[in-house]
Amino acid sequence: MDSRWARVARGITAAAFATFVAAFSHTISGGVGASMFGITASFIISAMVCTLLTIRTLSLWRLATSVSVSQVLFHWLFSSAGTPVTVAHNMNAMSTDVPAAHLHGSPTMWAAHAVAALVTVVAFRFGEQAFWGVIRTARLLFSRLLVIAIPVLEVPRPVVRIDRRFVPRDLALFLSSMRHRGPPLELLA
Repeated sequence: MDSRWARVARGITAAAFATFVAAFSHTISGGVGASMFGITASFIISAMVCTLLTIRTLSLWRLATSVSVSQVLFHWLFSSAGTPVTVAHNMNAMSTDVPAAHLHGSPTMWAAHAVAALVTVVAFRFGEQAFWGVIRTARLLFSRLLVIAIPVLEVPRPVVRIDRRFVPRDLALFLSSMRHRGPPLELLA
């Protein structure tokens, strides 16, 4: 994470994930579906904060604190639009079907945001390492498949002719052993 653009990409990815998890947990716990304003505002704010917090190492306590504060901010932004009012079927403006107001302090809402915070902390803590591990594994697998898929052609080597003739290099060695050959001198006398 040396480059400035890599840190921006890391912050925007973290903001998108945190916003998605917070909106999902808010809606699944019975809260009003997040409005487009709430999602956009929370994404922009969390993108700025996450980009500022992207450093080489982030302590677990600092990460948990920032995620907890952001979950409260997400809940406030998602709930700021209020309860939508819908018109009942086939009764143009005569009557409205107003959903029951959601209690924002309910235990399910807090539990859902706590689970979202936990998922976000775990994803931030181990997600990037897992992502780069998957990338390294895929690169290794691709290189192995590439070796299997593309056969290596052997280039014929030039034939080196070996000269089998023996040419003595040191003639003095052979002449010295040849001078002492023959019958002994005592037998000839």
